[in-house]
Amino acid sequence: MKNFKAYRGVCAGLLGLALLLPHPAAAAWPTSPLVNVPLCTAVRGQFTPTITSDGAGGAIVTWHDYRNSNANADIYAQRVSASGTPMWGSDGVALCTADGHQLSPVITSDGAGGAIVVWDDFRSAGTWDVYAQRVSAGGAVMWGSGGVGLSTAVGQQHVSAIIADGAGGAIIAWRDGRAGETNEDIYVQRISAGGAPQWAADGTALCTAVGSQQLPALIPDGVGGAIVTWQDARGYPFNWFICAQKISAMGAVQWAADGVVLSTATNEQTHPVMISDSVGGAIVTWMDYRSGLPTTYAQRISGGGAVQWAADGVVVCVSNAYQYYPQVVADSASGAIITWADYRWGNWDIYAQRVSAAGAILWAEAGLAICPYYDNQNYPAIVGDGAGGAIITWMDERDTPGVTNLYAQRLSGLGIAKWAPYGMALSTAPGSQWFPTIVSDGASGAIVTWYDDRTGYDDIYAQRVQANGQLGGFVAGVPEAAVLSLHSFPNPFNPRTTVSFELPEVGAVRLEIFDVAGRLVRTLVDESLPQGSHEAAWDGRDASGREVGSGSYVARLQFAGKVETIPMGLVR
Repeated sequence: MKNFKAYRGVCAGLLGLALLLPHPAAAAWPTSPLVNVPLCTAVRGQFTPTITSDGAGGAIVTWHDYRNSNANADIYAQRVSASGTPMWGSDGVALCTADGHQLSPVITSDGAGGAIVVWDDFRSAGTWDVYAQRVSAGGAVMWGSGGVGLSTAVGQQHVSAIIADGAGGAIIAWRDGRAGETNEDIYVQRISAGGAPQWAADGTALCTAVGSQQLPALIPDGVGGAIVTWQDARGYPFNWFICAQKISAMGAVQWAADGVVLSTATNEQTHPVMISDSVGGAIVTWMDYRSGLPTTYAQRISGGGAVQWAADGVVVCVSNAYQYYPQVVADSASGAIITWADYRWGNWDIYAQRVSAAGAILWAEAGLAICPYYDNQNYPAIVGDGAGGAIITWMDERDTPGVTNLYAQRLSGLGIAKWAPYGMALSTAPGSQWFPTIVSDGASGAIVTWYDDRTGYDDIYAQRVQANGQLGGFVAGVPEAAVLSLHSFPNPFNPRTTVSFELPEVGAVRLEIFDVAGRLVRTLVDESLPQGSHEAAWDGRDASGREVGSGSYVARLQFAGKVETIPMGLVR
C-alpha cells in the first residue's frame, strides 16, 4: 500500500500538464500475410506466447522455449517496436533458465516500458510452483537470474492470470493444491515493482471451500486490488459453477467468505473470463451446459459484490448449437463485447455479441456472424479498438483444410464489420499458425502473436494490423493516419489516462473533457498540430487543478469542422 500511495503522489505532482507526444515515423511492418515478423526462430520449439503492450505502440511477448534442452523448457521474451523491429536480439532474452521445466507464462506491463512475467515452475522436483520475473524496457532481467518465488508451498500450484497493480508491480492468481489434488483452492499474490511479495507468504487464499476451484481470471479494481473469478466444484465434484471475490490493495478479502456465487445453474458452468465494467465492478462470461449443450452466458457484479443481472446470468446467444471458449472485452459503455467459436453450421465459425450495462442483448439474438466461412474457424482472441468496438483474431482453415492460418476482423460498437467480409488475412505463411493472442497497438489497430511451424519447427511470430485493416505500420516519412480518430488508454483509469488522436492533416485542434452533464472540465489541447499521431495526458483534475470525482466523462476532439467523442470512466 505504501508503494501505491507513493505512486499516486508522484502522478498528482507530475501529470497536471497535458503531454503532446507525436510518434516518430519508422520502417514498416510486413504488408503481406505471407511474411510476418519473426520474434524467435531458435532451435527446437517455442510455444504458448502471450502478449502485453510496451506502452509505445509496440508489444512484449513471452513464451516457453526448448532451445537449451528437449527435456526442459525455459522462459524467454522479446520486445517488438511500433515499427515491427525485434528489440531484444534475434531470438529474445532469457527470463528464467533454472533446472526443470518452466511452462505456460503469462504477462502484464510494468508501466515503464517493460513487463512482469509469471509461470509454472518445476525446479523443485515433483512439485509445480509459481515464479515471476520482471524485464526492463531494454531487455534486462531485474529480479535475479531465476526469478522470484511467489508460491513454493507443498502440493501443486499452476498459475492462470496476471494483471498490473497500477504501481509498477502485479497481482497474480493461481489454482493451488496444497490442501490436496482433489481439493484445489484459489490463491493470489501481489508483487512490488522491486520484486517483493506484498501479501501472505506463499499467497493469500481467496477460496478454500471443500472441493476444487480452478481457472481463475482477474481484473484490476482500480485502486490497487483485484476482482477474481473462477470455476468452482464445492460440494459438487462433477458440477462446476462460477464464483468471484474481491481483494484489496493490502491483501484483504472484501466479499463473502469463499466468494460470491454468480451462477449455480444445472449441469456445468466453466472457463470464466472477465473484464471491468468501468465503475468498479466486473462482467464475467463463461461456457454453460444448463441446456445440455455448451452455451455462452454472462453476469455483472458490482464493486460491492452484488450480482446485477438475472439470477445465474443472462444468455448471450440464443442458439441450439455448441459455443466454446468465450472471450470478452469492454465496450467503453460499462457493457461488453463477447466472442466465441460456434458449431451451428456443422463446422466451427466465429460469432460475437454485445451486452449492455443493464444485461440487454444489443446485437442479433443468435449472435453476430463474424466469420461463417468454409471449413473451421476457432480459438478467437479479442481486444478493444479504443472506440467502443473490438478487433477479433482467430485460427482459420479456409485456405487449406487441416492447416490453420490467422485472420482478423474489426467491429464497431454497432456490430458493423469494418474490414473485408469474413476478415483480413494476418498470416497465410506455409504450415500452420497456432493460438493467437492480441494486444492493442494504441492507434485503434492491434498486434497479434502466435507460434508457427512454417520452418518445420515451432517458432514465435507477430503481425500488426492497422485500424483500417491494412497490414503493416509506419513507412518512413509518411504519416500513418488517414482519418480523424480518437481513443484513450487505460479506460477506465485511476489516476491518469492518455487520450490519443490521429490527424489526417495539419490544422487547429481542440481537445476537451466534459462531465456527463455537459459541463467543461478541462481543455487539454488548443493549438495547431501537424498531421499524424498525438497524445494528451489527463490526470483526473479540472482546470483549477482540483481532483474530480469518480464517474463517467467524455473526451471531445474538434478538428477541421469535425467532432469525435469517446466516453471515459474514472474510478478512484
